[in-house]
Amino acid sequence: MKKVSLSTQLLLLYTTVTILSAVVFGLITFRNYDSVYLSIAEAELNSYLVDLVGEGVKESADKPYLGYLEAELVFNEYEEMSFEEIKASNNVKNFSLEAKEYQEMLLDIYSNPGKLEYKSKKENFYLILKEVEEGENKFIIALMEGSYLNDLKGSIMTENVFLSFLGTFLAFATIMLVGNVILALWSREMTKRVQRLSDEVSSLSSFGYQRKIQISGNDEISELSERVEKMRLEIIANETTKQEMFQNLSHDFKTPIAVIRSYAEALEDGIIDKDDAKIIIAQTKKLQKKVDRLLEYNKLEYIASDAELEKVKMKDIITTVLEDYKLLLREFQLVISLDDSEFIGLKENYLTVVANIIDNATRYAKTKIVIKLKEEELSFYNDGEPIEEKYLTDLFKPYEKGTKGQFGLGMSIVQKTVNRFGYQLTVENVSGGVIFKIKKQQSFL
Repeated sequence: MKKVSLSTQLLLLYTTVTILSAVVFGLITFRNYDSVYLSIAEAELNSYLVDLVGEGVKESADKPYLGYLEAELVFNEYEEMSFEEIKASNNVKNFSLEAKEYQEMLLDIYSNPGKLEYKSKKENFYLILKEVEEGENKFIIALMEGSYLNDLKGSIMTENVFLSFLGTFLAFATIMLVGNVILALWSREMTKRVQRLSDEVSSLSSFGYQRKIQISGNDEISELSERVEKMRLEIIANETTKQEMFQNLSHDFKTPIAVIRSYAEALEDGIIDKDDAKIIIAQTKKLQKKVDRLLEYNKLEYIASDAELEKVKMKDIITTVLEDYKLLLREFQLVISLDDSEFIGLKENYLTVVANIIDNATRYAKTKIVIKLKEEELSFYNDGEPIEEKYLTDLFKPYEKGTKGQFGLGMSIVQKTVNRFGYQLTVENVSGGVIFKIKKQQSFL
């Protein structure tokens, strides 16, 4: 498919709209001619009425299309009205209007104030009623034959219509030309800005995301550039976090590996006995735990976006994890308050979430751990030392060290999991300890 530039699309759109507007305007102008000729008829009839009532001039041979009627409006015992003693002038008698139609015509015009036109079987007529003496219900009616307006239209309409359409065409042609010039200049500038933004985005990786993106202006294009710039900064921040993560990961794995290696070499040289192999086993378990955490964190990346989520009864999840940790939790005062709230997600992942938070609590709590589940909000309180402010914002970053030098991968897993299911994890220093909360994100409510 052939590529059409944005500026060309705008010019085509503007031209199409202008042409359509010209056609519609021309049609409206054409339709307005009827109202113009109707006004001519009304003016002629009013002038004729003045002559009829004032000067007594009845008819003119020069205007055979004008005539008059005289009639009296009467009401019967049922208050039904009709026109009686209808007298027609000579001109009217020559109209293509039958005498039996007089009654219908007069009642139609009288019953519809402001109406001027009456359509008979053969042609249209225009008339105005005027009461001769107020209160006597005697009327004189100025009547015009429709053929007069038809002849008038035939003589001048062709020229007027042509001039009107010509004027409309020239006016809109001028508007279209000037508009296209203005639009071309404007669209060229807009296209340049869009192209510049496109080039900047395309070159991001070439410059290692170090080149700042900034498009001047105060419109959607500049707003888009600001969002792209924000994305660039987030990419840099993520790259920095990734580098820190690898450094911390290397350091975290280095210690148990060094211990295992030194004891294995000592064992090989006969410096230590076989009982010291327990240290190797302990360090291996420690290393295995770190590897399992890392695998768990990376596995979250592969939760299918179309995975069928389910309603998980969190009370059952918490009870299962507490059973697994009952030996560790014996030394703490444990307060449990759980309702039947359900969270959307996957059961396996929520088991990991609760296990990581409880594991964290056992490391930091002094004597007390409180777990509450109420109205779809889950909280974990421990009476440990408050978290330093500098750690609060970075607590959930992968491999971020906490106040006791422990890596925060477990809490990173918690945050990433609940975010994936539409929940948010928050931490707050409260009186006498620290509280972690999991609740529905505002955008998912």
